[in-house]
Amino acid sequence: MNDTGIIWTEATWNPMSGCEKISAGCAFCYAHTLAENKRGTMAFPKGFDLTLRPHKLKEPFALKRPTLIFCNSMSDLFWREIPDEYRDKVVDVIEQTPQHQYQVLTKRADVLLQYSRRRRLPSNFWAGVSIENQDNAVRADLLREVRAEIRFISAEPLLGPLRIDWSGIQWVITGGESGNHLLNPKLREVRALVTYDGKTWSPRADRMDWVRWIRDDLKRSGGMFFHKQWGGRTPHSAGRELDGRTWDEFPLMHISKSNRGGYL
Repeated sequence: MNDTGIIWTEATWNPMSGCEKISAGCAFCYAHTLAENKRGTMAFPKGFDLTLRPHKLKEPFALKRPTLIFCNSMSDLFWREIPDEYRDKVVDVIEQTPQHQYQVLTKRADVLLQYSRRRRLPSNFWAGVSIENQDNAVRADLLREVRAEIRFISAEPLLGPLRIDWSGIQWVITGGESGNHLLNPKLREVRALVTYDGKTWSPRADRMDWVRWIRDDLKRSGGMFFHKQWGGRTPHSAGRELDGRTWDEFPLMHISKSNRGGYL
């Protein structure tokens, strides 16, 4: 279990690592870069190839306070390469630690749906999918069919305007891409929510509407909205304010960072 700089969670838990790139949002995956840079080390002996880490299954039991946990920042629980029996062990731990809330995020919405039809998801299992552009909006339709207490969408990195039906979705996270690759103007034009004048990173006025549309459509459907960042060379190079404020909404049952140890 690790502390994290991801501001919409409290800890990360990685009972496995490794994944495969399957859509545009994966192109500059931080997890892939981190693991491959450490290939051959004790931490990542196989780089970003699948590595099961069964010794980590016991970690949530050691936490002394209720915690909001992002499950698999270094993998995807619904990657087909992960054996079903090991996936079940991960969900067993989630079910056996109801004091915690687990944010499980996947790009493989079809596998998530299949799994949820085979096994009822625990109430503390937040079912989430990543949707980076309109090409992958079908993931929201599949997510709505998943039986879960909380369904959420991460639109990070947001690579284009996204107009979908937000009904049945309790929470949405938006965010712009970050990384040194955005110093390249051509990549910035294709992938970024920000501009750069050589000194300062700023949100692009025309692309701020991409985030506003999501916020406004979501709020009309009753969902909660969290804007993580505009991005740039670092995640917060251009800040995270939208229309004069930050947007830090969570589903009502979340564990607040300002109120650790108790549910809201």
